[in-house]
Amino acid sequence: MKSHFISLFLFLLTESLPRTVFADFFDWSNTEVQYLHGDGYQMPRNPRDIERSIITVSHADGWALGRNFFFMDTLISQQGEPSQVNVYGEFYSYFSANKITQHNVSYGIIKDINATLGVNLGENLDINPKSGTRVVLYGATIDLDLPGFKLFNIDFLCHNIIEPVSTGNSLQITPVWKLPFTLANTHWSFEGFADYIGAKTGRYTENFLAQPQLRLDVGEFFGMPKHVQIGLEYQYWHNKYGIKGFNESLPQALVVWTF
Repeated sequence: MKSHFISLFLFLLTESLPRTVFADFFDWSNTEVQYLHGDGYQMPRNPRDIERSIITVSHADGWALGRNFFFMDTLISQQGEPSQVNVYGEFYSYFSANKITQHNVSYGIIKDINATLGVNLGENLDINPKSGTRVVLYGATIDLDLPGFKLFNIDFLCHNIIEPVSTGNSLQITPVWKLPFTLANTHWSFEGFADYIGAKTGRYTENFLAQPQLRLDVGEFFGMPKHVQIGLEYQYWHNKYGIKGFNESLPQALVVWTF
């Protein structure tokens, strides 16, 4: 299983290379490194709060037929987990109706419609190699044109867990947003996502995860606007891991470097 993650990491590293490497292929690209730290994470069968640091590399790009997005989390826990170092990543490719048909399919607030394919991969690095997670997703994404928002998309996906135990399909609905604003001559952004995943076979119940972020552009204070941000992320997870009644709620300090 770990070899799969090495392959994934090499692929993601290639994807996140500077735009000049693929100047003839990508229309645009954006890469971020985030550092998060919080205390209050929950794990099954552990009554104590867990303190954790998370390093996230995320990348988005556009190309002739649509766009791609991925992120990879490295989660480092102080104590309280079977594995103190975990890795989790998601990759999505969106195929744009506007780009594929070369016609504008927008209507009202609907800016574009995409066919979406995705995969989620998780690995606990220092315990049983069969402890990882594998999820396949497919469906549609609607891009909306809403006043003030730099982006607002909603995914409607089939969510299929295939490892460690196949639990069948259910619906995943994921809004993603970014709302920049100015306050007292400083530049802020309210952004994030929320996942709703429906119930599956067995004991896997419906669950809801939200991770909104409030960011302040501090890079502009020392001549690097849009490159360095600090802020706060709030994580709320209802029925975490599909376990009924198992909830998580905590704030996390946030530092972001954008390339």
